[in-house]
Amino acid sequence: MGVMIAIVFLIFAGCSKDVTGDEKTAEQYVEDQGYKITSHKGETDKYLLDKSKLYGSTETIPYRQSWRVQTVEPDMYFGEEITVYGFTVSNHPLEKSNKAKTNVYIMLAEGKVIGGYSFPNIEGLNGSVYSLDGKTLEEVTGRTFKDWSDGWKKKYSS
Repeated sequence: MGVMIAIVFLIFAGCSKDVTGDEKTAEQYVEDQGYKITSHKGETDKYLLDKSKLYGSTETIPYRQSWRVQTVEPDMYFGEEITVYGFTVSNHPLEKSNKAKTNVYIMLAEGKVIGGYSFPNIEGLNGSVYSLDGKTLEEVTGRTFKDWSDGWKKKYSS
């Protein structure tokens, strides 16, 4: 019986993934915001940030959506590799309005958290992302979508 318990323990211990490095930094940041992590999505994206990622084809939409709810300008990180880690959390402001857990994504450059964004964890839900703390583009920027969009186009279109 003792051998069986030891085998089961080793199987579970071998299957658990230790979170290290940048992912650990992202995890700690999420917890510091007061959110309870219920699952890890791991690395969800990695890209070299340049102007072409921020305006143009439909492939740029995810980057525009994530960067428009940041409090820092993306220009500060041109030429840097951005790594994004995802988590599903509870105790997030979007949880109340959506009656569901929330997915949060933490953006890092050179091992440091530079921002993040969130989205309700509801399958099939379409729409834009929110800031890490659940605010809309208008709440983060103080601008209407049209005003923001016109400025973004002027700044980042070729």
